[in-house]
Amino acid sequence: MCHLVLLMPIVGLAVFFVLPLPEALVAYLVIAAATALLYGAIIRAMRRTVVTGREALLGAHGTVKRVGPGGLLLHLRGELWTAQAVGFTVGSPQPGEDVVITEIVGNRLIVGPLL
Repeated sequence: MCHLVLLMPIVGLAVFFVLPLPEALVAYLVIAAATALLYGAIIRAMRRTVVTGREALLGAHGTVKRVGPGGLLLHLRGELWTAQAVGFTVGSPQPGEDVVITEIVGNRLIVGPLL
């Protein structure tokens, strides 16, 4: 059904059979302009970044809540996640430190230092 909108310029050609040429030209230009605006909105919507799922977590920033032998407890977007620290020059991050998610392995986040 949504693909029918893409046919608006072709369906708009029917106005040339119904109306005199000057009026049909104006009506068709209005249809073409509306179609161009609609296409622009569709393209912008398709270029938006992912906001849900695994892909949305990559590159997100979180705060370390606790450091333990099993890894880190990370606060991210109102949720607590288990995480593993990679790429830190001195030990592991301390509670309260901000980190960035670089990878996801199962339900465990791999985090690195915030640059």
